[in-house]
Amino acid sequence: MAIPAPMPHPNEDADHLAARTSKETFAAKAGPIRSNSDASGRWKAQQISGLYDTHLREMSEAHERLAERRRARLEYLEGLVPVGTGIPDGTSPADKAVLMQAFRTAWENVQEADKAGRARLLAEAERFDDDAMRRAVLTFALDTNEESILRGWTEAHVDQENYLDEVRQLRESISGRGPYSGFERQDFRPLPKPQEAYDWPLIKDDPDAQPGDHGVQVRPGVVDFRRR
Repeated sequence: MAIPAPMPHPNEDADHLAARTSKETFAAKAGPIRSNSDASGRWKAQQISGLYDTHLREMSEAHERLAERRRARLEYLEGLVPVGTGIPDGTSPADKAVLMQAFRTAWENVQEADKAGRARLLAEAERFDDDAMRRAVLTFALDTNEESILRGWTEAHVDQENYLDEVRQLRESISGRGPYSGFERQDFRPLPKPQEAYDWPLIKDDPDAQPGDHGVQVRPGVVDFRRR
């Protein structure tokens, strides 16, 4: 399985650029349609409404791709730190009980220790390769945001520059915050809905209706554009 790549700056990110291109494409195609004096109003409304639907779909797809890449990268990074019980799938019930008891014992010791004590427990776990204690300390540090312990361990054992900073930024981005949230709001905000996109759904089923026609309501939910 390929390792998910780090997230680039929005100005270099393919999906941010795709969203910007979608806006430019809509404007480039809508202009000639609107200025075409030989075309009917109905045709213009249909074409521009379709362009806008395409624009909305492109924006949505680009944002979803961006979100998927963020989630994949975060999942990969979080998987580099051993947290939780770490009991493999398929472990026999007897072995699972032994491993769970070891983790619970380690967990109790971690909870009773102060910050300096947890750092010592982690150092001992690394020295004696005590996986249950290692996982207990790191899980506690993650749950309580004990950054000094997490930073010390990841800098020594994770071959990812600025690991914790990247994890924090990904989490913030997924929750709609972070240093690039302004780029995201600007790039993925669709263009304002054009009048043609309002008109076409109302007139498309009546060949006599034109953009801007309101018609006459025959009964609730039914509009006759021929009775104006």
